Amino acid sequence: MSMLSEWLMPMTIAVFTVMYSYAVTYLLRRKRERRKEEKRNFHKTLVEGFKSGAIASMDDIVNIYKGVSGISSDDAGYRYGLSRQLREFLVDLISKDLDHEIEDSVVVDWKDKISSFIKTNEEISPYADLPPAERSVLNDITAFFEKDDIDSAKRKLAELGGMIQARHDDILKIQNVNKYSVPLSVIGMILTIAFGLIAIFK
Repeated sequence: MSMLSEWLMPMTIAVFTVMYSYAVTYLLRRKRERRKEEKRNFHKTLVEGFKSGAIASMDDIVNIYKGVSGISSDDAGYRYGLSRQLREFLVDLISKDLDHEIEDSVVVDWKDKISSFIKTNEEISPYADLPPAERSVLNDITAFFEKDDIDSAKRKLAELGGMIQARHDDILKIQNVNKYSVPLSVIGMILTIAFGLIAIFK
């Protein structure tokens, strides 16, 4: 019984570690596959929409993107992802990876439309790729400058500087933790498996 208890715990930990690693890898792979599928569906829908003339406005693009991605109407942070997807669509369009039979004149026309949509999207939300707090501050600064309210803009700039400094400090802390945690976790997993095998064959 004592021999059983000696190797049971290390082996249990080793099995759990392997299963956990597999589960994380599986979930990350599924997430990548889901993103690729969303991209394919979005690009395919854009091609068919342009061919049929069903896409005529920025609202059409937004609705298609939200429908494919399953984004809720209340999610205000979708515009960065939309611009990124439209740029990827441009790359595939111009390289003709989407459809080799699309004529060059059509490619140019669609390219102009997509470029216009990207510009409009980024004008609506110029700081969409930033975290909500920083995005809000920058929008306030822009509004203050438009109103010639220099004092308020300066206060917001000071607030933004403090936020950037705090974010930088957080990044440094995470880097210091990761510098030691990753090697220690790898060593711990190796030692766990080694002790388990020693307990079995001792």
